[in-house]
Amino acid sequence: MNTMRFWTLMVGIVSLLALQPTAQQAKPQNAQQVLDRMAQAMGAAQAAKFRSIQVTGTLQYPAQGMQGRFEAFYQSPNKYLLKVTIQGIGEIQQGYDGKVGWEKSPLTGLRELKGAELEQIRQNATMGANNDVRKTLRNPRLQGQEKVGSRDAFVITGQSPTGAPVKLFIDTQRYLPLRMDMQVATPQGKLNTATFFEDYRKVDGVMYAFTTRQQVANIEAVVKIERVRHNAAVSDSIFRKPKN
Repeated sequence: MNTMRFWTLMVGIVSLLALQPTAQQAKPQNAQQVLDRMAQAMGAAQAAKFRSIQVTGTLQYPAQGMQGRFEAFYQSPNKYLLKVTIQGIGEIQQGYDGKVGWEKSPLTGLRELKGAELEQIRQNATMGANNDVRKTLRNPRLQGQEKVGSRDAFVITGQSPTGAPVKLFIDTQRYLPLRMDMQVATPQGKLNTATFFEDYRKVDGVMYAFTTRQQVANIEAVVKIERVRHNAAVSDSIFRKPKN
């Protein structure tokens, strides 16, 4: 599941095209204007009204022949839980309860996140599933335009709250994110990621990318959303660090 969003296993969760023809508006002159139009296109104002968001779907690593499922929960204003079950590995969980970030996996066991990893999961929780990067992107600068596939995109550079470089590509017509390059913190150190957002769809007035492709260290993960639920009943307890 928005980024941007999952962070090391996958990024992000976002979605398509039912906005008014923003191409008729005056061309934006700076990064903040582009980001504001992106937030409008994504339905950020509507997303902010939801108390909780639940996203479920599938995860594939095509080259490795591996697949699995994921379930992500966001609770306003800053709680987050991701569960990923990968065939042959088992279940991996990452959570943030507003203060404590943690991870539990068959590979590393249960551990509390610190430093850049903690800031990273806090960033995921703060952005929420709608990936409103205005909440976390530091020093945004508009650097012109580039192509992402066949689409023209505004290029915005900046830094994450940890100071890691971020490069965001935003469609010049639809104002939806097309790609994000960023650095993520992992137990093995920092890794560069490239995330592509595709198949945008609107759910309750909010846009989500129903397909996200993330490339990390020559490994590609393909994330596909199956269902988005807003204001689902979520217990605070699921975000807390397990006892074992």
